[in-house]
Parts: sequence; C-alpha cells; structure tokens
Amino acid sequence: MARGWHTMAALTVVAMMTSGCATIVHLGSNEELSVSSEPPGATVVIDGTERGVTPLATKVERKKDHAVVLTKEGFEENQSRVESHISWWIAGNVILGGLVGILVDVMSGGGYTIEPDKVAVTLKPVEGGGSSPAPSLSSLTQSPPIP
Repeated sequence: MARGWHTMAALTVVAMMTSGCATIVHLGSNEELSVSSEPPGATVVIDGTERGVTPLATKVERKKDHAVVLTKEGFEENQSRVESHISWWIAGNVILGGLVGILVDVMSGGGYTIEPDKVAVTLKPVEGGGSSPAPSLSSLTQSPPIP
C-alpha cells in the first residue's frame, strides 16, 4: 500500500518536472490571431501566405514575429507587425517545472505569446482613383541596400 503511494508521488514529480507551465497554459506552440477590417472583406496575407479575408481568426506560431498585410481593391494596403514575446507563464517553472520546464516551454514555443493577438484596421480609400501603387509585401521583408 505504501509502495503505491510512493510510486504515485514519484510520477507526479516527474510529470511536473518534464512539463512547462506556459506550454500547459497555452496549449501548444500556436496562438489564435484575429484580424478584422473596416470595411470587411480585405484579403489577409501573413508572412507572404494568403490566409483568407476579414474577419478572420487563424493560428500563427507563438515563437516568431509575423508580417500581416491587408489589401482590398479601392483601398490602400495596410501593413501590421505582430511580435513574439516571452510569456509571463514561463515564470511558473521557477515554482513547479524547474530548468526542464523552462527548456520545454522555450523549445516547444509554448513559452511565448504574440502581441497584439488582435489586428483591427480601418482601411483608407485610395486617393485619386488608385493611380499610385501601394508598397509591396517584399518591402516588409527586404533589408535596405547597403551604401
């Protein structure tokens, strides 16, 4: 009888030491990003991949920054940035998860969160009938030339 209790206690300690607080709370390495626009119906491109039209809820990796571009005919292109940050939940590892828990959180991506998790944009109509082109998506990802 006592042996069973010791086994259960040991398994509980092992489970706590091999899981990360933030990974448990966040349920994985992806987070939902909500994207809306006024007017609705704008095409949403995240990191160069079309994801749908607004309003939209889509999963993105917590562990990296994201470029969000909204386009709609007759309106200027809108570019936003969503940034990855260390989650405060990772601090729970100091109490429960220890070094192993911190490593699990960082490696799995569960130790991060994105900010903002909602992108809400009011699109501006193109002035003068759309004669000037909007900046391209590549301008978000390319470095300026070195003089």
